[in-house]
Amino acid sequence: MDIQQELTKYISKALTNDLPKKTDLKTRFHLLDTIVSILTGRLLPPGKKAFQFSKNQGGIKEASLLGNDIKVSAINAGFSNGMAAHANETDDSTTEGRFHPGCAIIPATLAVAEREKLGSREIIKAIALGYDIGVRVTTSLGYKTPKTSIFSTHSIGPIFGCAASAGALLKLTHEQCNYLLSYTIQQTSGLACWNRDPDHIEKAFVFSGMTTRNAIYSALLAKENFTSVTDPLLGERGFHEGFAHNPNPKLIIEKLGENFKIDTASLKKWSVGSPIQSMMDAIEYLLKNNKFDHRDITELVVDIPSDRYHIVNDRKILSISAQHLIAVHLIKKKMGYIEAHDEKLFNDPEVVSLRKKIKAVSSDELAIARPERQSKIRIKFSNSKELFYHAKSVRGTPDNPMDEKDIVAKSKRLLEVFKTGQTDDLIELILHKNFTTDELVKLCNLNLKE
Repeated sequence: MDIQQELTKYISKALTNDLPKKTDLKTRFHLLDTIVSILTGRLLPPGKKAFQFSKNQGGIKEASLLGNDIKVSAINAGFSNGMAAHANETDDSTTEGRFHPGCAIIPATLAVAEREKLGSREIIKAIALGYDIGVRVTTSLGYKTPKTSIFSTHSIGPIFGCAASAGALLKLTHEQCNYLLSYTIQQTSGLACWNRDPDHIEKAFVFSGMTTRNAIYSALLAKENFTSVTDPLLGERGFHEGFAHNPNPKLIIEKLGENFKIDTASLKKWSVGSPIQSMMDAIEYLLKNNKFDHRDITELVVDIPSDRYHIVNDRKILSISAQHLIAVHLIKKKMGYIEAHDEKLFNDPEVVSLRKKIKAVSSDELAIARPERQSKIRIKFSNSKELFYHAKSVRGTPDNPMDEKDIVAKSKRLLEVFKTGQTDDLIELILHKNFTTDELVKLCNLNLKE
């Protein structure tokens, strides 16, 4: 069968297929993780700006701005919740697809599910579908690394994943899914210059706000039978011709329905940038297994993969500054939402003093090491004692996955900023119960101020 037709037929039928139990549970992990990302991201500039923007747009009330009882259109809800989901660097990722799936796919799914008055059964399946399609489309383009294209895989994967989820929830026919694909392709965009964004606002737009908004728009157009060309994926001047480097279209449908990409997606243990995850793992290990006073440190050297060094070395954005986060973790002996995002800590004399002793080294060796995102930390003390730890396998990745205990602990660590027991009920609902979107939205309502 033609690749495009097999893909669109699968999307149109996806909600009729059952997921394996392990995939259902893993999907619930990612749903919980992303809702935590949205609620905490509401407190940061990308989340604040997006929510205020959407609240002011008016229009039909279809879906909620998670965190309170304000409803807007599904398009604006997806956009705003997506922006918030990527605001505080705690959302999930996929090394295979080279993008952050949850911050876009899950807000899109929740917005459309609430519009259509659907529940957990459809939501879980739609999320898993989105991860499947987003990863497969991106890998089919044949980018050797994200740097081999001016286009950003961080926007390509999410828009296709969101579109698949939204289309399935809207119960598009096979033919309408072809329209969906075509309008999604026309709206695919995003350049890799996002990595120069100093405020994290444009980055959140590229990763999730734009992709979620555009994908829901495509799905709604398809629902209204906006017709399209018949071969936008692989036809002349189509998607692969315009975007691919070393195209391998068969990857789009390979083991579709058998190999679920959410099973190998990564969850972050820490509310910090991906290249810093292993550093936080290392500091946690050293604190647990050694007794020392951070005031006795004379020098700390951290080896960072050279292809990620520029992203995290001595940055002014708190959640992606390696030196700052290492210093805070050593002093506070924890790394929760407040530790990762409290701007006062950046100028705290004790933090500044320790940060000056931290030296980052760009390592070509770690850039090619597998698993990815490794780091090494060496600490020297005034009494000549030295500590060393090589964090080889990041917690939360397929090589070292988080279990339910880990995801619950992370969720509570971040949600404690809200100081309410309601968040415990939210965790229980998502992980262990069938629920309606109304029940989910109600527990997400923490009366957050705009």
